[in-house]
Amino acid sequence: MSRTVRLAVRQAVLEQRSFWRSAEYALFTFAFPLMILLLIGAANAGSHLPGTHIKNTTVFVPGILAFSVIVAAYVNLGSKVAVLRHDGVLKRIRTTPLPAGAYLGGLLASTVVTAILITAGTGLTGWLAFGAGPRAGELLALVGGLVLGTVCFAALGLAISSVITSAESAGPVAYASFLPIAIISGVFDPTFSGLPAWLSRLVAMFPVKALAEVLQNAYAIRPFPAWDLVNLGLWTAAGAAFAVWRFRWHS
Repeated sequence: MSRTVRLAVRQAVLEQRSFWRSAEYALFTFAFPLMILLLIGAANAGSHLPGTHIKNTTVFVPGILAFSVIVAAYVNLGSKVAVLRHDGVLKRIRTTPLPAGAYLGGLLASTVVTAILITAGTGLTGWLAFGAGPRAGELLALVGGLVLGTVCFAALGLAISSVITSAESAGPVAYASFLPIAIISGVFDPTFSGLPAWLSRLVAMFPVKALAEVLQNAYAIRPFPAWDLVNLGLWTAAGAAFAVWRFRWHS
């Protein structure tokens, strides 16, 4: 194992310790998706998608899984990097012996760990509370979708951090840049419909709905989400390219 990799692993451990020591931050990160899952899921328990025998919760649970990934990989990472930049932490890191790649690698590894924990907690809660689990033989597809979604939104998180101008606006900007799209994408309401055709096409271009549909395909039989996988791949490349172009170590 190279020195940079060892330092990245050590940095990831330090990031996780810092995350869990901030009880309010860690609790909100995990409690927010679970609260939405339980509250809205209870309201939809026993109902079915119009014209089908598919329970609403079968589609709703993977939608909240997508939301959990976005909170962990996009909101948390994007806002944290923006705050670290504004507070001068990133600038000071550049003056230490710690390689920049090891620091960013550790930060990203910690984000992946958080995403794994939050999605595992959300999926387990959905199964225990509503009996919603992935279809037999689709577990690998679900894991693949979660991995692709985490990579995609981590890249977008680094990208959005580059355009956030202050620590105070970090959280609001991160949430405001995806939450309205999540709402009209039907992430919180499997029966949501009635959008104008042009708005539906516009929403389908964003990775929020694409990730939700990829995960929903692992829970309910749906057309193979080929376009959604391409969509996530394109947004990953775009986010990574923008992050490399605009990433700054100082405000």
